[in-house]
Amino acid sequence: MAERKSSEERREQIIGATLRLVARKGFASVTLRDVAAEVGIVHGLIRHYFASRDELVAAAFDHAVTAELASDEAMLAGLDPVAALAAWFATTPEDHYLVWIDAWSEAPRNAALAAAVARHHRDCERILADVIRRAVAAGAASSLDVDADSRMLTALADGMAVQHHAMGIVDARAADEVVFGAVEARLAIAPGTLAAADRAPARGQWLS
Repeated sequence: MAERKSSEERREQIIGATLRLVARKGFASVTLRDVAAEVGIVHGLIRHYFASRDELVAAAFDHAVTAELASDEAMLAGLDPVAALAAWFATTPEDHYLVWIDAWSEAPRNAALAAAVARHHRDCERILADVIRRAVAAGAASSLDVDADSRMLTALADGMAVQHHAMGIVDARAADEVVFGAVEARLAIAPGTLAAADRAPARGQWLS
């Protein structure tokens, strides 16, 4: 018999099980029956909390990334702006980016997931823009259009992450060299500055 839990506790348990399954199998392969088996409840109970599989996996992604970005922002706020830039752009753990890459792939077939991906992509651009503004204010960088720089550098970092994590055609060191070099060139930071910055703990720890 399933353990009796409050409605909120059961919802959190279902989301946690979904995240574990997504990390192991990918978004497209997760079913409501899989989640029910992972939690140890009857299949029909999940529909009391989530109307569909698409709604459930979108809620799980949204839950995890919301927590992840809040942790990232708190960590970045405690760093000087150059160290924050290095922390933000350094290669992230594989499980973090593989889940994001899988979400990008699944989003065209899941409107709820697509909305969550788009919202959190904008969150990432906003967080980076805030760090760039801090660097500019400190005299450590230069930018004529912070928001445009954030969009371009986010796109570059995401592209390199795909080449590193999904395709395996560059290693972490090469990815960092390309991204750090582009950031330094775009923001008028002396070459080698980001690689030499004190490294913070890796950001983006999925399911930590």
